[in-house]
Amino acid sequence: MCLTATFAQETNYWFHNFGALSTIRGGIETAGVRNTSAAFYNPGALAFIDGEFLEGQADVVSIDAIDLKDAGGDGIDINFFSVNIQPSMLAYMRRLKKNPRIVYSVGGLARYDFNNSFQMDSEQLGNYLSPSDRTDVFQAQFRYNNRTRENWIVGAIGYRLSDRIGIGLAGNIFIKTTDYIKNYTSNAFPEEELIGNPESFENLTSEIGQERLDYRALGFIFKPAANFNFDALKLGVTISLPAINLGLLNNSAEKSQQSIRPDEIVDIINISDRKKAYAGVYKTPLSINIGGHYDFGKFDLAISAEWFASIDRYNMIKEKNNSEDLQFPPSSDPNFAIPVTAHKSIFNIGVSWQVEVKDNFDYYGSFRTDHSFFDQDVVNTSVDFTPIATTWNILHFTSGIQYSGPRTDLVIGFNYGHGRKDNYQQFVDMTGAQQENFLRGEPENISRARYNNFSVTLGFNFNVDWKKGLETDDI
Repeated sequence: MCLTATFAQETNYWFHNFGALSTIRGGIETAGVRNTSAAFYNPGALAFIDGEFLEGQADVVSIDAIDLKDAGGDGIDINFFSVNIQPSMLAYMRRLKKNPRIVYSVGGLARYDFNNSFQMDSEQLGNYLSPSDRTDVFQAQFRYNNRTRENWIVGAIGYRLSDRIGIGLAGNIFIKTTDYIKNYTSNAFPEEELIGNPESFENLTSEIGQERLDYRALGFIFKPAANFNFDALKLGVTISLPAINLGLLNNSAEKSQQSIRPDEIVDIINISDRKKAYAGVYKTPLSINIGGHYDFGKFDLAISAEWFASIDRYNMIKEKNNSEDLQFPPSSDPNFAIPVTAHKSIFNIGVSWQVEVKDNFDYYGSFRTDHSFFDQDVVNTSVDFTPIATTWNILHFTSGIQYSGPRTDLVIGFNYGHGRKDNYQQFVDMTGAQQENFLRGEPENISRARYNNFSVTLGFNFNVDWKKGLETDDI
């Protein structure tokens, strides 16, 4: 049996895009972006945008459908369908009147906002306890909740070095929060006790394992960039530098394992550890994004590729100065209640196209890869304390239209993402439970993941400057 709520992606860099037009372009905007979302994709391109603009964009509906076969054991699947709303970006951009070579942009965006929540239950008859020649009743429940949000305040500046070259720098203030809990509870007792005295359960074996993390991280991410404008051909490069953590916010983490086994081997195991007043550590990789855009007249084509460096396994929280480490009683392992993660190096590529249908009406489409960065060779989600559930690769397809009025561009777009992974690691194995393994089986890479996402995007780009049109003026 499985009960589910919402589900989304935790380990994909290219899942979301920002800005209405940039979204239906699939984020393939490193070279040809000429709107306020340049502050995110390539601040050097701001130098080639004239006017004063206000842009807003939101995914008005986002639908997720997922099928995880045998995620909790043989025949214990996760299947569900959810509908969510995801706000994305609001930004303002203007060229300095006193120095028209300089353009600045400010705004805010929801970098990530997802809520993973599901529950799996199992009740079976079999042999789970010693001795091995009797029938036992086994009951288990696995619960997972993870609400993660990452919001950015973006400030960017672009400077036109010449008619052909623009450079820029974006400074992003981020705050990332995660509220996570994973809980596994199970009981087993001889079937004969149901027939005899069901209130005594003298041979009841009980196991409880829990992880909890309240995570907060605050810091900066800087993006230097350059944009080259050769009329029909545009080229761009953006470098995202690793995050700078400020370590100002308090975090807490807790992990516990309790076991009651009324037999000759062990009576009670109780290990719990709590970490409080710890600072959040959020690492983002060095990445390099290059792209090209060519205008063929009534047809435009753009490509973009981004390489992301690896991030070695690291602790997601660290003790702050003068903090207290409360332990009750302590585990022999000092890292028992410390969450960890690791990123592998990945490479994504995408292509987008634009077709001019009429003078003020254009069609856009795109395709892009979106590889999962979570390094399962370094971190084992069934053993390590890590708040990660989704690790599959995704392919994205977008399609949309833009209507350009005298002062306002209106955009509507449709986005489809598909992910799949065979030999996916089970969250827990409840059908192979054994007493000596805390009434669990050993999770194996035998699950099968199928993921589908469909979203609708609406947005606008409004020219605030009454003296300017939407076309870029020469300076």
